[in-house]
Amino acid sequence: MKPAKPSRPDPRTTALHALKLALLEGATWRYEQLVTTAVQAGATDEDIDALVHDALQALFANAEEPLTARALAHLRPPSQFRP
Repeated sequence: MKPAKPSRPDPRTTALHALKLALLEGATWRYEQLVTTAVQAGATDEDIDALVHDALQALFANAEEPLTARALAHLRPPSQFRP
């Protein structure tokens, strides 16, 4: 039996995954660049629309989660905390 070669990730899949992560993180400054990269890698408008729809659904599904002290600590820079 031949040993399996590690498969290289599809550039289109990689670009779409990076775009979805940016959407979930709220990194708006990266959207245009990542959409351009995805289109250059072969993604269609329908692919991007479906990805954005899925990302927004994920954000709304978790929107009702209660905030904890740990989550609040990530929302504020340390310089804004008062002793």
